Amino acid sequence: MQTCMKQYGVTVEEAIEKLGVILEKAWMDMVQECFDQEYPMALLEKVISFAQSVDFFYKREDLYTLPSNLKDTLTKMYVKFI
Repeated sequence: MQTCMKQYGVTVEEAIEKLGVILEKAWMDMVQECFDQEYPMALLEKVISFAQSVDFFYKREDLYTLPSNLKDTLTKMYVKFI
């Protein structure tokens, strides 16, 4: 987000909106590729899986930079779930 703010000279809110548009377009491109099937589906599944992982890490907060929050999330998902 900071890179977007610096590159375009926008506020935090404007950067969030701009990145949301970019992400939405990227998801639509991936879905379209799945429909077109110009590439093997096994490859497309890997790309989608990676995109979902990145989405998970950055959707609500930066779990890459703040791994302690990731630990809490994984604990809630797998340890306390059982």
